[in-house]
Amino acid sequence: MQGWQLEQDPIVIPGARLAAYLDQDAQHFAHYEVVDVTVGKYTATDGNGFATVEIYRFPDFVKAFGAYSTRKEGPIAFVDVPNEAFEARHSIHLWRGPFYVRTIGGSAAGTDALRRIVLTVADRMPTAPSKPAVLNFLPATTRVPNSERYSSEAGLGQPFLGNSFQATFNTGGPPIEGLVIPAANKVAATKILDAYRALYVRNGKLLDSVPNLGEDNFTGEDKYLGRAVAFRIDRFVIAFNGYVDRQRIVDLAVQTDQRILGSIRKQLVNAEKAAENRNDQQDNTPAWARPH
Repeated sequence: MQGWQLEQDPIVIPGARLAAYLDQDAQHFAHYEVVDVTVGKYTATDGNGFATVEIYRFPDFVKAFGAYSTRKEGPIAFVDVPNEAFEARHSIHLWRGPFYVRTIGGSAAGTDALRRIVLTVADRMPTAPSKPAVLNFLPATTRVPNSERYSSEAGLGQPFLGNSFQATFNTGGPPIEGLVIPAANKVAATKILDAYRALYVRNGKLLDSVPNLGEDNFTGEDKYLGRAVAFRIDRFVIAFNGYVDRQRIVDLAVQTDQRILGSIRKQLVNAEKAAENRNDQQDNTPAWARPH
């Protein structure tokens, strides 16, 4: 690798033993079912730099995206390396298919030297086809570029809003955070929405619900939690939160409602037909004689 020399053979640490290497940070990776990490240490050939390359491997690209995307905090600058990459102070982070690569170090040659390592590693890895498809439910026009995240741990600061696909929106003024949770079923989705509603009942106040938004929805506001609009469609829970006027949040929620309905309407119709067919097989009463 130009400008860098591997100090010794890389080591591979199984996910179950990651705590011995990362200490408390291992818990973060455990949430995304990390398989293992390969660690290589490099020194600059001119003697004026060092770097540690950590390649975290996951069962699939969504979990890798989650482990990577939740690190997008603080002052960062995105780098044009697929699938997505960003620079932070003394580090470069890369999401590439089922891998999250973290390169830490410094060189007298600047960040260009670290980028060379990242590019060399990335060239040997397969890319994911895209970001997780659930993110397509969220509006695109006001979405902040590269703000997409997947967190198995929490959403909007609440653990019960974990396993959520998130993004930030700019409609003018303070940002709005949005998320989509694909729950296991309608019952699970209802419980999640009820838990979020209860948070505003306890700490703030509920406002008028939004007509024709999802199958159930609420709006609320609190001095510390901000304003929220949340709703459920089938097994999906959607929530938006911010400190802007309520209508801007409502508009994002309505757009998302329409996007989801457009995407899953056929699936919902097919599911209803399948349920009717099952009922027909279990009920011998002629169809014309059943109540409608």
